[in-house]
Amino acid sequence: MKRINFKFLAVALLVAVTAYSCIDDKFDNPPITELPEGSIVTIQKLRDLCPPGNTFKITGDTSLYAVVTMDEMSGNIYRNIFIQDNTGAVNLRFGSTSGLYEGDSIRLYLKGAVLSWYNNLFQIDSLHADYNVIKQATNRNVDPELATISQINSDHDYYQSRLVKIEDVQIKASDTASIWAPYQQYGEIYIEDTQNKSMLIRTSGYAKFAGENVPNGSGSIIAIVGLYRETVQLGIRNTSEVDLYGERFGDEGPGEGEGSGTFEDPYNVAAAITNNSGTDKWVAGYIVGVMETIDENGNNLSESNPSFEAPFNTPYNILISDNPNETSLSSCLIVQLPYGEIRTVLNIVDNEANLAKEVMVRGDLMAYFGSPGVKNTDGYWIDGDGLNPDDVVPIDAFFEEDFTSNLGSFTAYSISGDQVWEWKNYDNGCAVMSGFAGSAYANEDWLVSPAIDLAGKTNVVMNIREAVNHITNNGYNELQVLVSTDYDGTSAPSTASWTELTGFNRPAGSDWNFVDSGDISMTAYDGETIHIAFMYKSTTADASTWEVGKVILFEQQ
Repeated sequence: MKRINFKFLAVALLVAVTAYSCIDDKFDNPPITELPEGSIVTIQKLRDLCPPGNTFKITGDTSLYAVVTMDEMSGNIYRNIFIQDNTGAVNLRFGSTSGLYEGDSIRLYLKGAVLSWYNNLFQIDSLHADYNVIKQATNRNVDPELATISQINSDHDYYQSRLVKIEDVQIKASDTASIWAPYQQYGEIYIEDTQNKSMLIRTSGYAKFAGENVPNGSGSIIAIVGLYRETVQLGIRNTSEVDLYGERFGDEGPGEGEGSGTFEDPYNVAAAITNNSGTDKWVAGYIVGVMETIDENGNNLSESNPSFEAPFNTPYNILISDNPNETSLSSCLIVQLPYGEIRTVLNIVDNEANLAKEVMVRGDLMAYFGSPGVKNTDGYWIDGDGLNPDDVVPIDAFFEEDFTSNLGSFTAYSISGDQVWEWKNYDNGCAVMSGFAGSAYANEDWLVSPAIDLAGKTNVVMNIREAVNHITNNGYNELQVLVSTDYDGTSAPSTASWTELTGFNRPAGSDWNFVDSGDISMTAYDGETIHIAFMYKSTTADASTWEVGKVILFEQQ
């Protein structure tokens, strides 16, 4: 993005001064002298200055008047707040706690602030409460805007960071036995409306109400609309605004649950919906449709929708039910189809004849698209044939790292750039590196294993599991898997010689799906002591995101 001369900006913003005089008196600006007021802007004007994917630093005297709609008091957010004026809403990020409270009318002095986009959410960063904020008044509370789940999903650009009220909703049945969030971890609870539309509520494990049980009735909820990548998520301010104590709707349910979840005695769909938790469970049902996420041209839909009639467009999942003629999502289980054999055999885009066939799938019972589902699918059975992981000889790995809680035994080395390898809970835990932080930045970062001794071992094979999105023009040249036999384990990686490993299965690079590499032969290093490295590079023009979920080495029998 080209830099904008601020003198020119000041002239361009004269229009905003005139427009501001018409703003509702909740956002008034009584005279303040502590800091220069400068040009007056609105939230929408700031968004116009910084299109998605860009950053913009304000270098002149500029002020924004707004009201705080969510503060830090509940513990659900930390070192950031949400504000709103009559043109929009925005997230503010501070270097320390702000001392601001819901209903505070403030003047935000923006000199030195940075406008940016964090995973598609617009924010004002690099703020300091003592330098950038002047409180004007208190108890100027903003009324929530009435909206539906469909409206928010279809126009999340408008609704992001706004305070909304959603009526006629309830916590999904699969989440009604949950608390808001486990201690010090994020919790994910889904609400649904009478039209079978759903939305995520994401709650910090540090929230004061995190350990409370969620309410089980229907009613309304007041919350802030957030956005992470393409996922709309709600943040509640306090539980008094979650008024879900009326009679539940649509709870006639999918039917009676049966089965124990084994290959010999699989759950039926009703049991899997009612008990939507547990790993490596078998479920039997009829294939009845898909949850469409793309259109007939391969473009991403703004809102996913169940489809029960051909032609179908999405090969990444199927809907199964106990009734082969089912057309209600509430009686269906959404099954994730991972890349490879399972997707090839079961998807009904390429295999339309599978529609209404009975199938068994094995995976983890958990929410998917905000509904009861099966994820991490690793087994299937259809037409008397399939893949049963229980019949496969388990891998006896002599080295395994699955990044369940941190970077594990691997060490991160930042050669250049401010972005670094970090841990996220995607795919049950993974190491993540991205040079994108509101915009693309130049980086070189390594993630290096400890020494792995192959002495006395033969026919060594390595498997890795990874996801890649926003692949750059340079493709996998900037996302290399390397091996070294002369690295000392502590020095900079540049002190050793490294060989790139190629020829294995890698992700498409355009989504967040995790892909298994298959067997990577390491026989050239039998008897050696090696280090494995993931070397990431980005530029100011291209910055992909790389997620590594597992590294396993074993002797192939």
